[in-house]
Amino acid sequence: MTAGGAAQHLSALLTDLLGTPLPVRLRAWDGSESAPGDSAPGAPVLVVRSRRALRRLLWQPGELGLAEGYITGDLDVDGDLADALRAVWRTVRTG
Repeated sequence: MTAGGAAQHLSALLTDLLGTPLPVRLRAWDGSESAPGDSAPGAPVLVVRSRRALRRLLWQPGELGLAEGYITGDLDVDGDLADALRAVWRTVRTG
């Protein structure tokens, strides 16, 4: 895990935005990772493969940006995709 890498910065930004920590681990294009304190071994990992993924989400927030990022390979999930989506959706809805 790279200290102070992109994943930690993204995680902090998303925590501020959502008002709660991400429910999944986060891995960024620079190899850095960030995990919530209660993440279990084998928990899904949201992988942000490029800065382009962030631009896509800023210009097309919501499901369309996420879907395009996933289809192009800029965003991915290591682990069970359905588990990751449920965890993130639950967090966004209950914040």
